[in-house]
Amino acid sequence: MEADRSKAKVLVAGDRGVGKRSLVRRTAIDPIDDRYVDTMGAKVSKKEIILPVRLRDGTYLDMILWTVQEPALRGRVRAFAHGSVGMLAVCDTTRRETIGHLGDFIRIVYEVAGEIPIIVAANKWDLEDQRQILEADIRHFTDSRDTEWFLTSAVTGQNIDSAFQALGERIVEFRRAMF
Repeated sequence: MEADRSKAKVLVAGDRGVGKRSLVRRTAIDPIDDRYVDTMGAKVSKKEIILPVRLRDGTYLDMILWTVQEPALRGRVRAFAHGSVGMLAVCDTTRRETIGHLGDFIRIVYEVAGEIPIIVAANKWDLEDQRQILEADIRHFTDSRDTEWFLTSAVTGQNIDSAFQALGERIVEFRRAMF
């Protein structure tokens, strides 16, 4: 007997050059046809999450990741947010302004999709000598939004799977609370 499968549309959002596609590339399986990039302004991939026993024994969550590309993101984020049940919000720790811009992305997504689960990925943490965003900055940003965060690196793979796993677990808990 095959395990139960559930699907979830998830946005991967953030400024240009923060590493959205690199994070997805490090973790996603079975990428969907690249033509979506040209026709929709988004790259669509799949990430399979195996949910822990405490949430749902034997259940898989297929996260359909919509990595929205600049410059389309801000202009079309409302359209892409429809039907989303979670978001990985990505900032670049070597560029201070990128964490501030996440607030705009979150606000727009909340307006369209409701207060869906969000995980912040503070990417490029491996570039220590170029760091402009510190852990305290990330903590301040996420505490005011009751959001979990992870220090990630697409180069080393640091915490990428952990961030997606946490997001998957929050999505399942969110869905349970809704029904």
